[in-house]
Amino acid sequence: MSPLLTGKTVLLTRPRRQAEESRPLFEAEGAKVLIQPVQEILPAESIPPESISPEALSATDRVIFSSANGVFFFLAALGKADRDGGGRLDRLRKIPLATVGPGTERELTRAGFRADVVPRLHSAEGMADALEDEARRGCRFLSIRGDRGRKVLQQRLADAGGKVAELSVYRAVEIKKPDGEIVRLIDSGRIDYTLVTSSATAAGAVRLFGKGLCNTKLIAISPLTGSALEAAGFPPDCVAAEATVEGMLEALRYV
Repeated sequence: MSPLLTGKTVLLTRPRRQAEESRPLFEAEGAKVLIQPVQEILPAESIPPESISPEALSATDRVIFSSANGVFFFLAALGKADRDGGGRLDRLRKIPLATVGPGTERELTRAGFRADVVPRLHSAEGMADALEDEARRGCRFLSIRGDRGRKVLQQRLADAGGKVAELSVYRAVEIKKPDGEIVRLIDSGRIDYTLVTSSATAAGAVRLFGKGLCNTKLIAISPLTGSALEAAGFPPDCVAAEATVEGMLEALRYV
């Protein structure tokens, strides 16, 4: 049996570090993989020292990671702060951790940590459902996030009685100009599939490629991302059943 994507061209639009990690999945299925990030992810310009002090970590009942980027940049910030002592990374090992989905969990596992909560529904709503009982008991949550995104998780946990501190550890910077060759390929219909992994990525793809998106099949990672594409006038051709890159690859079997 031939690989699923033999002769097909796939465009990955997520930030480059994650796109490069995803590339082998599609190449193993025979695809030619192109990468055009619509935004890049950088560390937060500043993180208040008191928010990651040993005392603050010790006073936290659970740390919540809403993305792999959050894991990467939070652990980097703790490691940097630990140069002055304090044992922040060691303290983190004693705190229960939650990740929004398998991709975020893998990033945490690679760093030597373990999540004990990964909700069945890989979204803010799923995370809120999974942690609602803890919130009712007045648990103190530290929510690790970027500088953008919805406030659904924080609001629901707070409404249930939880004490939620938010910490932005990274920022999204828009790519201003796409690679001209990729624009030419998408405009001419020579990119078979374009993968869109978040609502922000959907907005960025529309901004960079405009009507060219009509010439490629759009694969959304989740219903929320699919709704963002549809609201912009570019309904997705397929929405992954599981909100992971592996789920998107599986979805291509049915497009």
